[in-house]
Amino acid sequence: MGKQINYYIGYRDFVKLAQVALDSGCEILKRENGKIIHSRRIDCIVPDQNRYYFYLPQAGTLQIRKNPSGEEFVGGYHSSGNVMIEAGFSKINHAAKKISRARLFSVTGYYNEQSVWIARPPCMLKLYEKLARSVRKIAPATDFIVSYQNIWDDTVPPGKRKCRAYISPEMLQLVTELGYTTTA
Repeated sequence: MGKQINYYIGYRDFVKLAQVALDSGCEILKRENGKIIHSRRIDCIVPDQNRYYFYLPQAGTLQIRKNPSGEEFVGGYHSSGNVMIEAGFSKINHAAKKISRARLFSVTGYYNEQSVWIARPPCMLKLYEKLARSVRKIAPATDFIVSYQNIWDDTVPPGKRKCRAYISPEMLQLVTELGYTTTA
């Protein structure tokens, strides 16, 4: 379980969100060549990598784990998940005219090896709520019409439906003026 807000924002808007996290005392984490990279600089965010973590050192120790192939990872329902927030920005596929959904996600806690519930520190909830408010400023909740295709049933013809989502003005323009579709 966790708290999550889904949104559609681009790289430049995500840099603004990451700056809020840095100003709040976070380190930015990203995976690069199988290793976890820590940074306190905004320039670690690059347009071709859209998944990051905001680690708040005052919340506790970060535990970097390794998968069976030896690559490092963080996040999930263990002690590291309690001290960081997953965040990212939307990928834009111009050829297919699609925009992927991104999210801000924070776990509510985890069960340790003794099956004892360890709740996320209060400072992490406060940070999550601050970042979620920033998302809602960058990408206000907006009603718009989207095209859709039922991927489970080919007999259902494509159509349009009303959608309400947190979407930045840049992404909304792609959807409403250029016919891009949003994906989960």
